[in-house]
Amino acid sequence: MNHDETRCPLCGGDNRCGQLIPSTNGEGCWCLRASIPAALLALVPPELTGKACICRSCVETALQKEQQE
Repeated sequence: MNHDETRCPLCGGDNRCGQLIPSTNGEGCWCLRASIPAALLALVPPELTGKACICRSCVETALQKEQQE
């Protein structure tokens, strides 16, 4: 299965991956410095694990849900 690495493997939205955007000047992706809940990572289909970044929106939504629990 081919997956567009610019798309979030969870919602299909633009993941704005810094690894793929030349204008980040080698700073890398925002997600490299983010705390991504293990429960969210577990939702990524196995065939897409490590293929594309989860988008910031999905990460922020998961973090908000964690704080409410």
